[in-house]
Amino acid sequence: MKSTNILFPSLVLGIAGGFVFSGCVEQKQSPTAEIDTLKKDTTVYLQAGKETPSCKINISYAYLKPASDKDSVSLLIDSEIQKEAFGQQYAALAPEEFVATLTNDFIQNYHTDVKELFEADMHNGMKAEDVPAWYNYEYQISTTLEAGRDSNVWNYTAVNFQYTGGAHPNTYAKYLNFDAKTGKKLTADEVFAKNGEPKIRSLILQKLIEDVNKKMETDTITSVEGLQSVGILLDTDIYIPENFLLGKDGVTFYYNRYEIAPYAAGDFSLTVPYDEISAYLK
Repeated sequence: MKSTNILFPSLVLGIAGGFVFSGCVEQKQSPTAEIDTLKKDTTVYLQAGKETPSCKINISYAYLKPASDKDSVSLLIDSEIQKEAFGQQYAALAPEEFVATLTNDFIQNYHTDVKELFEADMHNGMKAEDVPAWYNYEYQISTTLEAGRDSNVWNYTAVNFQYTGGAHPNTYAKYLNFDAKTGKKLTADEVFAKNGEPKIRSLILQKLIEDVNKKMETDTITSVEGLQSVGILLDTDIYIPENFLLGKDGVTFYYNRYEIAPYAAGDFSLTVPYDEISAYLK
């Protein structure tokens, strides 16, 4: 079946104290801007009066509630969240309109994918108890917005879980960084020193080795070759992802399923403490 490609990249808002970015036009960020959350929980059925098959939609969308009509930074951050995590088509929508539109898009995707097939099967005599499981879809959006390393940092995480009739569900997370004073989204090139990249990759690799040993309840993996022997880093070298968070205790690097390992190996969230990585930050 067709799957829906709606990216949620987790957005990280802000930049750690001490970082300087030239060319940024500073805007006033009201100290009273609040984090708010919009929730949507609904189930849509393909056949009226029947509880199967169905599409379940659960959305929890965190955003910045502007302190006033002059709070342009909060509005900019919300727009960037919707664009970067969900798609350019949502960038200009108010949060309430965004959640409603995203819900309707999920429903439309569901109907487009399976309604015609389902009606044909029912016309050909398929009984309700014989409806295949893949006719049931599920979408879950989970987001988090919180302060990062200091008051100049917002951390945003968006996780998109989808089951759209395939062999297994898919989960995709997106992390983003924004300067809380300007609303600027920060990229890896702006945060990590170019001459420090080899050392950063080495630090990430060490955390990956530790994580894999922990997951596999062993201590025998000590190198890239050891990781490759269990199916990790077979098709790529370790790299600095755009999915990172400037958190309170360190920089967290996130790799979705399939990025550095097969689906069965899961995702990887690797935190390097600031006392190890600070020397390599701009």
